[in-house]
Amino acid sequence: MRHAAMKVAERLLPRTLRGQLHRRRFFRTRGWRNLHWGVFDSFEAANAFSREHGEPPRFDMDQQRWLADKQRLMAHDYPMLFWLERLLTSPEGQRFERVCDLGGSVGVSYLALSPYLSLPPQLVWEVCELPDVAEFGRKVASERGMQQHLHFSTDMDKALEGADILFTAGTIQYIDDPLEKLLGATAKAPRHVFINRLPLTTGSTFVTLQNSGVAVHPYRIRNDAEFVEAMNRLGYQVVDRWICLQNSTHIPLHPERTLEHFHGFYLRRDAA
Repeated sequence: MRHAAMKVAERLLPRTLRGQLHRRRFFRTRGWRNLHWGVFDSFEAANAFSREHGEPPRFDMDQQRWLADKQRLMAHDYPMLFWLERLLTSPEGQRFERVCDLGGSVGVSYLALSPYLSLPPQLVWEVCELPDVAEFGRKVASERGMQQHLHFSTDMDKALEGADILFTAGTIQYIDDPLEKLLGATAKAPRHVFINRLPLTTGSTFVTLQNSGVAVHPYRIRNDAEFVEAMNRLGYQVVDRWICLQNSTHIPLHPERTLEHFHGFYLRRDAA
């Protein structure tokens, strides 16, 4: 009741005052609250705004909490699981040697999915992450006796090059370069691309700021058709897509930018 009363009272405040209250809450909050602020044209503009308000932008999150929370399957993981299993048990998939898990934290997707997948014995699941996260991930893999198949790297270009599958969940929106640019610059890009927890809009592409609880960083919300068309130009076609109901974005003062869910994709291009 108290929370509902506060929300009603807030709507009665002038827009300027509401903005001040939301902005102060955004920059002062510590701990994950899925908070967002602002609509910007670029990462550069979002970062500049963050610096102006005393918060040097950086990407960081509580990896221990992420490890504890993300080892259980969510509804949006099942389409990934279905298509990965079909692919990995096909004659093509049985020959696969490497998955590039871009931004895969400490291997949480591997830990969650691998018990349900028929992984070829030679397959390496390589997580490409920031140096400190990769170091922590190697420790987790070693402690769990998974270091033979769960690897970590920090060079995104090398990780993408020659991988059989690109797997990425909740990551590419935090990278300034769009996915098609990363793949287009790769001489031997993965033929199969699995994406989960991707924020897309039917409106124009924009950048917002997110508070992860330990840091403030920008991320891009792309126009849905623009994203699909960009992947089509690289030869990737949508095999399947689904919605991720556990993810949402609400930006104060911009209700038209609200996302009630995110998206997942399996894209594939013809063999060379």
